[in-house]
Amino acid sequence: MSKSKRSWSWAYHKVRSYHVSRLQACYRATRFWLLGDTGSFVTHGGFRKSRIRN
Repeated sequence: MSKSKRSWSWAYHKVRSYHVSRLQACYRATRFWLLGDTGSFVTHGGFRKSRIRN
C-alpha cells in the first residue's frame, strides 16, 4: 500500500494532534481508513467536537 496523504498513519497522527488518547486515536484512524470518516468525537479535553472526512 502506498503512503498517501490520507493513510491510516496520517489519520492517527491527525487525531492524536487533537489531544485524544492513543486508543481513541487508533479507533478513529481505523474507522477513517475503512469508511473515509471518523464520525464525531470529543477533542481538546472535552471543549470541542471534531470530525475528519475524506
